Formats: sequence, structure tokens, C-alpha cells
Amino acid sequence: MGIYTTTKKRIIRMLDALPPESLHEVQLFLDFLRFKNQEQPAEHTREPAAALGGLLQGYRFTEDEIAQARREMWGRMDERVR
Repeated sequence: MGIYTTTKKRIIRMLDALPPESLHEVQLFLDFLRFKNQEQPAEHTREPAAALGGLLQGYRFTEDEIAQARREMWGRMDERVR
């Protein structure tokens, strides 16, 4: 008997020993493993990343503008956490 068969039988025995209410958690974990092991698309089929270098070239931000933007950003972050 190969290690694959032995492992599979052991997993089945462990499943049989679980209480029925735990089987849903096992199913969710198996779904996660199946998703994780899906074949990823080839590198050349992915959309190219947008080039952002120099996007803000020529803009000058004051310290006050940067501080205000940070306050707005972190203020919204606090609202999302609650």
C-alpha cells in the first residue's frame, strides 16, 4: 500500500471520528486547499501593471497638505475598524 493510500485512509478514519458539527469546518478547509492549489495563469496572460513612475511629477505638496491628507486617510480608517 502506497503512502498516498495510507494517508487517504487515515484521513477518512479521522473524519469518521469527528462530531458531525465539525464536518462543515473540514469542508471549508478543503475548499481553501482546492483554491490554493488551482493552477495559476501563465505569466504572459496577466494584465500588465500600470506604470506610475512620474505620475505626480511637477506637483508640489506642502507639509500642511500632506498632514491633512494623512488625517483624512487615517480618520476614515478608524471609521472602518469600528
